Amino acid sequence: MVLTATVQSIGEHAIDPEEPILVLFDETATDDLKQIAIIQKFDAPVGSLSLTVGGKLTIDDQTYTVAYAGELVAANLTSIGHATLYFKDVPAKPMANGVYLTPNQLPTIKVGSQITYQV
Repeated sequence: MVLTATVQSIGEHAIDPEEPILVLFDETATDDLKQIAIIQKFDAPVGSLSLTVGGKLTIDDQTYTVAYAGELVAANLTSIGHATLYFKDVPAKPMANGVYLTPNQLPTIKVGSQITYQV
């Protein structure tokens, strides 16, 4: 299954070069969340989106492999378009809403970027 989303906005505090993390939400995010998040709009109804180890996530032409996806990721992506993308090694206690991706390099992302979920 392949699902694509388009970046609608990037919050003022959404990207920190010192923290390799991106927080995603859909357009239902509150104004406070929009300040720290990247807002995505799915091109089709999400239905059920389950990222699993070995799945791919592409942001424009930058492809990442899922090293770990927490137990809350599928439900959060399906209901509110939310996931926290970590571009670092999976820790001993990973976040339940986290998607840990390799390579460990923060992508270049902008309004209009395409996020493709391949599961």
